[in-house]
Amino acid sequence: MRTSSCRAVVGAAVVAALLTGCTSTVVGSAQPGAAPPPPTSTKPSVAREVSAAAALEETQRVASLPESAALTAKLRAADLCLALDPEPMKKYGSKQTTTPGPGLLGCKILSGNSGAADPVHRFEVSTRIYTEIDRAKDRDVEEEAGGHKVFRSEKQLIDSGCTYRLPIAESGYAFIVEGYKAVGQGQRATWPEACADTKAYTGAIAAKLLSFPARTAPPTGKSLLGKDPCAAQAQVVAEFPGWTVERVGRATTYACEIVLTKAGDPYSYELGLDFHLNVEQAVTADTPAVSIAGLSGIRLSKNFMPGLPEYCTLSLNYRSSEPKGSKNAHLIGVDLQPKPVKRGGTPPQSLSPCAVVDKIAPIVVRSAG
Repeated sequence: MRTSSCRAVVGAAVVAALLTGCTSTVVGSAQPGAAPPPPTSTKPSVAREVSAAAALEETQRVASLPESAALTAKLRAADLCLALDPEPMKKYGSKQTTTPGPGLLGCKILSGNSGAADPVHRFEVSTRIYTEIDRAKDRDVEEEAGGHKVFRSEKQLIDSGCTYRLPIAESGYAFIVEGYKAVGQGQRATWPEACADTKAYTGAIAAKLLSFPARTAPPTGKSLLGKDPCAAQAQVVAEFPGWTVERVGRATTYACEIVLTKAGDPYSYELGLDFHLNVEQAVTADTPAVSIAGLSGIRLSKNFMPGLPEYCTLSLNYRSSEPKGSKNAHLIGVDLQPKPVKRGGTPPQSLSPCAVVDKIAPIVVRSAG
């Protein structure tokens, strides 16, 4: 199961993260003022060790809950940019800018001065599944910010940023608040106060985030904002006669995964549907151009590695980048991945993955309008 907003796609010719915009450019930073006091709690949220398999199983369980479908619908109707507060950002510089991303749901705020060499600080907000098992696996530390329970990883991988997680009640999802500092053309800059400042900013906006501020203006132009990739589920499943829906998962707000099984078939299939932001994907020998339901795009059909069954994935351009090359194109992703029911061997598939995604894609495009 693709458990995060990044579904990695293998293939040297494929732009990283074909089906989602999970990378974002780090843009500068500004002069920090006096550092807030360091975190006072070092209490691990859960002391026990957990396996990656246990974490995956719990993620799949949460993603498949009816309550998760209701929560992701609520999030799609929200505008997280309305929760971002420019006031705490003023200590970093004179100019504050709010822009969409990461993804269709996320939003980020940047603060810095106008000089090309001036540092810029950025805080960005997104959501993802975040369970007690995740906290144990990552050895996250429980703290408090703005009167709310938050979690910070014990191990920070970079010295230019820090990440806090704000659980959404007991849903198994959380808001992720990530702070970064950079200078010049997105070059990372050391930020000793990263965790203290990110914690302080998380506390400042926590109540607004948890209120799910409703979008006050409709999206401009052709947009996937607020739309549900799972809306076409019934029509999609009807294209699999004889197959049973084992699970429908929503690991992220704009992604839908339908797991299909059939008695006696050597494979189960994971059908992934998602809406996301990214740059339009490049046409190459490995990713030939396609035109489906009036949309241009690319197709990738390969094995992840020798000995594994073939899968197929499409990335269709619903709305182009503005300006060209920016990671703000609206893309529709459809992919089908076979999973062997038993270990050993690669028996023939009863479904042709690319034939299936080519048939499913027009249904999803029509549901998006």
